Amino acid sequence: MNKLPPVGAVVDHDGPVVRTHYGTHGEVSHGPLPERDLDALVARQVEAFARRNEPIVWPVYGDARLGEALLAAGFEAEPARAVLACPTGTDTTPLPGIGHDWAGHQRVAALAAATGPHRRPYAEFLADAAHLSQSSEVVLDGDRAAWLEEIGDAMVVGGVTDPGLAATLVDHAWGRSEVRFLRAEVGGPLRDAFEAAGMREVTTVTRYHLPSPGEPARARPVRRLFSEPEHDDIWARFYERFAFRPDTREFPGITEPANSATWYVGDAEDTALDSFLATIHEGLRESVVDGEELYWLDWHHAGYRFDPARVDGAGPRWPGFTFPDGDYHIYLTRDLRLGTFGHPWEETICVFGDLLTRIDDDLTAALGEPIRRSEP
Repeated sequence: MNKLPPVGAVVDHDGPVVRTHYGTHGEVSHGPLPERDLDALVARQVEAFARRNEPIVWPVYGDARLGEALLAAGFEAEPARAVLACPTGTDTTPLPGIGHDWAGHQRVAALAAATGPHRRPYAEFLADAAHLSQSSEVVLDGDRAAWLEEIGDAMVVGGVTDPGLAATLVDHAWGRSEVRFLRAEVGGPLRDAFEAAGMREVTTVTRYHLPSPGEPARARPVRRLFSEPEHDDIWARFYERFAFRPDTREFPGITEPANSATWYVGDAEDTALDSFLATIHEGLRESVVDGEELYWLDWHHAGYRFDPARVDGAGPRWPGFTFPDGDYHIYLTRDLRLGTFGHPWEETICVFGDLLTRIDDDLTAALGEPIRRSEP
């Protein structure tokens, strides 16, 4: 199946090599590598991650020649682990999944932090928004947890916190016609438990690590939000601060604050909308202080928290949409002092706070005079 890039990540290709840049670190995957110039290929990847100041994780599956090249380039190796596989089971009993229950995810995170190493650390699994995907599973059975992702024709175990879950995962029928195998990368007691349940070794994997040239970023440029208390909190504060009243006929949808203006965008030409979008993005970027993050909210859908200084350009794309295409689209600072409110039924954009002061003239040039103003 085709997968979207992880949230907040950039995917680049160099021949058979795929680099995933997370902002906090980078990972390498690849198909068959060339017989010649392997050292040069490795050097190009090192340079690419160094430009982004990202430490590298490079998993190597049974390829001693590549392992030697990585060691020569300064990488350090984890102990090797077995890659086990077996056909999917036939037990259709529902697994104790946690869905969007944030307390459940936090419980799994605590269990994951006390165990491991895992193929996919649970913090990264959550940051990828894999917990929202129909191609992933999170199991929480008392004090035992596991998380898995569909990759190709296999359900791949990201992590298991207790060997006692091995037989349950091996026996399970995943209910997806594309999934034919279960795969796990494990060692020690987990390997023993999965092999006892019927899995067999198909190769080995060694993860190689190379630190970044400087101190790497601690957070990804973009974080998806849905079931987190943070997401509920900013929506609750938005409702209260702006008296948000969603309606298809009663306008405006908020009590527009002082120092705001509202433009009609329903019949704007594409060129005007392109100019409008660029103006909004640049104005938001210039209106926040260094390191300050923005929220993008989409009514009854997942939202995002992101650093506007680290998106677009070489980073991931700017999250969300300014134009209200089918739903309310909102950009906000955490303290609600500035932002935009897009109303899908009135086909308007309200801009408020210091952002308006910065871009008022440019928006008027692109869209014409606003239909409403609230003075400071």
